[in-house]
Amino acid sequence: MFFEQNTQSSSFVWTVSELNDQVSHCLQTNFPPLWVGGEVRGFTRAASGHWYFTLKDANGELSCAMFAGQNRRVGFIPKTGDHLEVHGQVSVYRARGSYQMVVDAVRQAGLGALYERFLQLKDKLQKEGLFDQSRKKPLERIYTNIAVVTSLQAAALRDVLSTLQRRAPYAKVRVFETAVQGDEAPAEIISALRRADQNENVEVILLVRGGGSIQDLWSFNDESVARTVASLSKPVIVGVGHESDVTIVDWVADLRAATPTAAAEHVTESVEVLSRELSQSKDALNYTWNRYWTESAQKVDSLLREMPNPVRNVHQAQERLRHSVQLLKELMHAQWQIKFESVRYLDHSLLKPSARLNLECEKCGRVSKDLSRAMIEILKKHSQTHSSVMELITELSPQTILKKGYSYVTTSDGAFVKSSQSLSEGENLTVYWHDGRANVCVTKTRP
Repeated sequence: MFFEQNTQSSSFVWTVSELNDQVSHCLQTNFPPLWVGGEVRGFTRAASGHWYFTLKDANGELSCAMFAGQNRRVGFIPKTGDHLEVHGQVSVYRARGSYQMVVDAVRQAGLGALYERFLQLKDKLQKEGLFDQSRKKPLERIYTNIAVVTSLQAAALRDVLSTLQRRAPYAKVRVFETAVQGDEAPAEIISALRRADQNENVEVILLVRGGGSIQDLWSFNDESVARTVASLSKPVIVGVGHESDVTIVDWVADLRAATPTAAAEHVTESVEVLSRELSQSKDALNYTWNRYWTESAQKVDSLLREMPNPVRNVHQAQERLRHSVQLLKELMHAQWQIKFESVRYLDHSLLKPSARLNLECEKCGRVSKDLSRAMIEILKKHSQTHSSVMELITELSPQTILKKGYSYVTTSDGAFVKSSQSLSEGENLTVYWHDGRANVCVTKTRP
């Protein structure tokens, strides 16, 4: 090891960082992760989210650091004077060479088993999806029928009622009494929640109580209560204790309020705000109406100015009628002229049939001459085309090509020889010319 090798030389000089690293390594080797209990002193929360505090007992102190990635899983925020049990690794802060514990888990002293149950139930319900944001019901901005599930003696009820009276006197509140602490509390809370959910006059349910220790709030960590909250058809807002008090029901509810007062504020809107919005809406409506009235009046004036004079319209209609009558007369006269000419032509044809016959004969003769002339032209054109095609066919025929000195070769079975590579020695072939053929035998092939 580095430590063993260099401690053998008394003249070896360590750097501060090397010594701190070696001490840290020794601590981590000899002290595996462990639990330590003590009283919290000097708790601070950095801007990065990391926690720094000191654990103290009657005879000593231990500096502790818990990073943001780890402390997000803690269900409460420690404060000075709390008795905690922390789990982590003993180490050395290299920058200052100070001895500290890097904490990865925190629980309240004396509540280890209860807190473990809390964490186990939390993990179980979270894996089932009861904490998923997708299953939470949407909340309206304003509710007028509110159910409050709590104890009649609870200070939380007074806070909620005074907040609603001050903030939303228009809301109707129905209180469903239940115990909020003790062995009988879970069953009573479940009964009260179901009665509130089944009430037709209830729109939203507030489940509230004051703060307390983890034992005092344990009814709100009950699995049956959590599953009942998740199964209700109406939205549920939970306001239990102070902002640092977190229970299982807080994660299952549709909304977690930091306090009972905050829960009452989430379901209502202040009368002052509503009055101000109503006044703004009234002003906007008056402005819109006045603008609509002004624009409509201007449109009426414009239409009145554009409306044509009735007398002028009558005169224009009469003028169009006279013009239409004149056109109708002219059309009828033209049609009468056509009919008259047709009758006169027919009369002339009937009175002189020989003249009509001669006229038709002349027309037939002219048509016959034109037809003969056109047929002659067409035949002449097609004859020329036929001669050209025949000359082209003759020019491209195999016999013409052979007369130019070419020949072609076939195998004994009549197949054309297209390449010397397809021949073999001793094979019989036939060579064709334009005036005859000859049988040959392959003696040798050359590429």
